[in-house]
Amino acid sequence: MTSRLLTAFGAHEGWERPLHRARALRVDLVVAVVFGACAVLSLDTARSLGSLAQVGTSRPWQYLWLVVPALTLAVRRVLPLLVLVVATAHLVVTAVVEPALSPVFFVQIYYFFALFNAISWSRHRRAALAMTVGFGLVAVAWVLADFVVRDSLAPLEGLPELGPFSPTTAAVLQVLLSTLVFYLSATVGGVLTWWSARREAQAREQAVLIAQQSAQLSERAVSEERLRIARELHDVVGHHIAVIGIQTGAARRVLTSTPDQATEAMLQVERSARSATHDLRLLLSALRVRNDEAPGVSPLHGAQAMDALVESFTALGLRVDLHRCGDLDAVPTTVGLALHRILQESLTNVRRHSTADQVHVRLETGDREGPRTVRLTVTDNGRPRGGTSGSRVGLLGMRERVELHGGTLRTGTTEEGGFQVAVCLSWTEERA
Repeated sequence: MTSRLLTAFGAHEGWERPLHRARALRVDLVVAVVFGACAVLSLDTARSLGSLAQVGTSRPWQYLWLVVPALTLAVRRVLPLLVLVVATAHLVVTAVVEPALSPVFFVQIYYFFALFNAISWSRHRRAALAMTVGFGLVAVAWVLADFVVRDSLAPLEGLPELGPFSPTTAAVLQVLLSTLVFYLSATVGGVLTWWSARREAQAREQAVLIAQQSAQLSERAVSEERLRIARELHDVVGHHIAVIGIQTGAARRVLTSTPDQATEAMLQVERSARSATHDLRLLLSALRVRNDEAPGVSPLHGAQAMDALVESFTALGLRVDLHRCGDLDAVPTTVGLALHRILQESLTNVRRHSTADQVHVRLETGDREGPRTVRLTVTDNGRPRGGTSGSRVGLLGMRERVELHGGTLRTGTTEEGGFQVAVCLSWTEERA
């Protein structure tokens, strides 16, 4: 039984309800003033009804008797157990010195409000439980003393019985029921309030933790994606450097014998150098410099390797229709590499997050006048699959690749209900 009570009071939680002391003191001071005013009003109404005819103390002492509990409410959340101790002592002193003041309504409200406050705000849960039990024993003792010692039932003995109970029995039951209801309401309400605050704090902590973990995972995923892009661009730049070395060596050998071939070789060196410089500029502007490299990243291929990619997803049961249009051989390696990755991510998303069984892929290049363009459209015939929402990091990686080449990306549902990824990348004829 004791273990269950300790568990109900949160004694094993090791958690303290957070409190802004300065703000709590300001608010509780207002509560104390309002309570004091209402208590004075309650005292005067009881006097007007003749309920205080047997009170022997003077009127100033009666008001002073109300000021003490009102002042303690000013620190009800900062010192909740102390307020309950004062309330319990006030109950005992009142029952001994001036029991005729006990029935004043707002005094009864003060006692049980102090009990509720101690349970809902105390940082010492075992002490709160002990004080709750102690207050209950004092309340029972006060009721018994009122009936036995003061013989408050004597005036009711000569009254006629108008119901199923005698007047004395009805009075005893009424006092016991009202006291029990007030006591249980304050106790259960305080426990529920404390646990509600506990769950709210846990929800906030979990929300903060989830947000931090989500930010860390997102940052890590984006960082890994950027590192993969850096590795791919490094491979492309390495290709250009190799071409420059070969063409320079060829030009040196034929410089004196066949100057025309040497000139052509040097023109090729110039084109490769410009393309490599452009790729390096993209790398430095879009990626953060990192000394470490992502492990397990294998070299990728460009637009020419899309057949193998389609076949790999076909083997998994996804029907992919690939349509080509235009001169795809003219697509630069970096652009083809980006298209390959975007198509791979799109087909992966279809497999993971869609009910589609068929995907239409269209790859076409634009005309040769001005900047060259290549368009990739991936359209599936499925619906979103429940319980498979992703982190959207894949779409972020697509967008970064598109922005790296100054292109555009559109994603969304089609009129038929499927999902479509539309990409347009561009490059100059000089880079081609």
